Amino acid sequence: MGKRKNLPDASLAKISSMENRLSGTLKPVAPRREFVHGLGQRIQAGNQTSLVYTVANWHILAMLIAGFVSVAVLLAIVMRALLALSEKKRIALNR
Repeated sequence: MGKRKNLPDASLAKISSMENRLSGTLKPVAPRREFVHGLGQRIQAGNQTSLVYTVANWHILAMLIAGFVSVAVLLAIVMRALLALSEKKRIALNR
């Protein structure tokens, strides 16, 4: 409510009267029991596929990292082989 300090007094009076009218008009609504029960079950069950659960299983994380490193090394080898082949082909064409 720090923005109220910057408002002129007339605006504060309007806001205050609007709040008073709305406080008398708006009434709290009680949620259905089924909704509350279902919501409570979802909160208690939690989401077991979250990143925190995956990080807790360090062997899965280690396998993922090893897989990424393996793919990177394989790509480097293939690129190096293609580069060497293209270099040999260019040398052969120049003779």
